[in-house]
Amino acid sequence: MGDKIQSKTGVLALSLAVGLALNLRMHFSRLMFSLLAACLLTGLANAAEPAKRPNFVFIVSEDNSVHYLRLYGYKLGVTPNIERLAAEGLTFNHAFSGAPVCSVARTTLATAMHAPRVGFQYHRKSALANLPPGVKPWSAVLREQGYYATNNSKTDYNFKVDMKQAWDMSSGKASWRNRPNNDMPFFHMQSFADSHESRLHFPLKQMEKPTETSLDDVELQPYFPDTPVMRYTKARYFDRMKIIDGHVGRIVKQLAEDGLLEDTFLFYFGDHGGVMPRSKGYAYESGLHVPFVVRIPKNFRHLVDHKRGDRTDGFVSFIDFGPTVLNLAGIEPHKELDGVAFLGKGVSAADLARRDEVFGHADRFDEKFDMVRTFRKGKWKYIRNYQGYYADGL
Repeated sequence: MGDKIQSKTGVLALSLAVGLALNLRMHFSRLMFSLLAACLLTGLANAAEPAKRPNFVFIVSEDNSVHYLRLYGYKLGVTPNIERLAAEGLTFNHAFSGAPVCSVARTTLATAMHAPRVGFQYHRKSALANLPPGVKPWSAVLREQGYYATNNSKTDYNFKVDMKQAWDMSSGKASWRNRPNNDMPFFHMQSFADSHESRLHFPLKQMEKPTETSLDDVELQPYFPDTPVMRYTKARYFDRMKIIDGHVGRIVKQLAEDGLLEDTFLFYFGDHGGVMPRSKGYAYESGLHVPFVVRIPKNFRHLVDHKRGDRTDGFVSFIDFGPTVLNLAGIEPHKELDGVAFLGKGVSAADLARRDEVFGHADRFDEKFDMVRTFRKGKWKYIRNYQGYYADGL
């Protein structure tokens, strides 16, 4: 009798154990299925989201060649904010504007094409040029690929352009802070006219007000007359560069406040040379050779084959800026563009260092008539003046 009870008890215990095991197995299977489904859904969600892309900010100072910055070996032109960009990025020793006057230079920058090839080489010509079929400003290409593109605010284009196609916003109020959502990548171009030649037009009475830069510290090129007016003018220009540097610092601060600084490539450069005689309007180095620094954001250092703080002797020109931005953004440039990317995928530091050629040109600028073409190869520069018979065609 005791054996039967013990046997029944054993069977009952075994049944309970089997039932419990089956129940646990079923719950475990459900749990594993739920976890697997969650992982799968998360993976699909992540696959649906576009990869994070860098932002871009251009800071442009008007009428500004390399000859006014300590960053390029000069005694004056102390610009701590620009120098900080250089310490956290890449400084270009040989960067060149497409032309020595704003409208042609900015049109070259906007299109990534040589002005004489398309027909926009004349300063503010009345008959605007047409771009080749299928070509549009590269800011419009960025917009098509999901970027928010803004310009604050100078355009000065010599070609027919639909501003609503080129920019989401182009005005004195344009900013990346206006984009529809904070996850949207952006390209913002900011121009400052504090260094423009118009800021150096002053009455004689102005010279009674001392400049921050000492006139005694000013170095004049041998072809400038050493007069009080010339020294005051150049000292005043160095003062204007301090204002530009303040603007640069303000933009960097805004990006940092927005938590965007380390996601943003920041380009600082002059739009062409200036503003003393023999620079703006003339295709000499003083008219075309511009300062250029790219701050490399920490989160996208893998896209640049340089260490922060490096300098490069590789030659770059305004035609190359658009293709470079597109390449860094992972966008294929149009085959019609003349420029070639100097940073980003497929571009090594050695590739950039090997670049040692650049073209330049100067044509009609207000009442100044010219047809000048230049070619620089390494340290040598060839200048061909086709209309040297004009009084100012020098």
